Amino acid sequence: MSIAATLGRYLRRSTPHAHWDGHVHTPIDRLPMVAIDCETTGLDPRRDRVVSFAAIRIDAGLRVAKQPAVDLMIDPGIDVPARATAVHGIDRRKLAGAPSFGEVFGQIATSLAGSVVVGHFVDFDLAILGREAARSRQLWREPPSFDTASLAAAFGYLPEHFDLAELLGRLGIEHRGRRHRAADDAHMAAALFVALAHRLIGRGHGTYGGVAAAQRPPRP
Repeated sequence: MSIAATLGRYLRRSTPHAHWDGHVHTPIDRLPMVAIDCETTGLDPRRDRVVSFAAIRIDAGLRVAKQPAVDLMIDPGIDVPARATAVHGIDRRKLAGAPSFGEVFGQIATSLAGSVVVGHFVDFDLAILGREAARSRQLWREPPSFDTASLAAAFGYLPEHFDLAELLGRLGIEHRGRRHRAADDAHMAAALFVALAHRLIGRGHGTYGGVAAAQRPPRP
């Protein structure tokens, strides 16, 4: 089973997790947005931990920032299973001297503050961030979010084609960087969102509310 298929269980909600403080008719290209990605010790937010986190801004005009606002290695405090290292290449040796989640939570929270979060299977990222925050006794407020996998489903893409690189290829977008590197995946998610957002704008749904309404879980 692919990672995308495994994460498909997180595509459950068709509306953002939290209400954005602005107006639902705000155009997409004026929304404060940030794309994120977490690399982890596994795919269960209840027990797994974050080993890497990155956030990249999507500025006014749907312009993706060239450099991440945050790009962190994080000591999970537990062993990194070999199966996880095989995916993202991060092991205990690479995490030597890295800070704990609690020590970098302020940077993570600041990178998300006041923004709509964008991500590929973003439910998973937000779920594990929330669990990490609770574990380290940090105050966590789940932000509003847009999920690029749910949006891809709305445009008719099937779950077996939900890999970030494959979706970008199908949209004719050249991607750079390596899959399962937090900063690179965050950048790919941002590029995918921008491509899908332009399609929504073309259909007359280019607002916060339009994107929220377009999100849908994939068909079985």
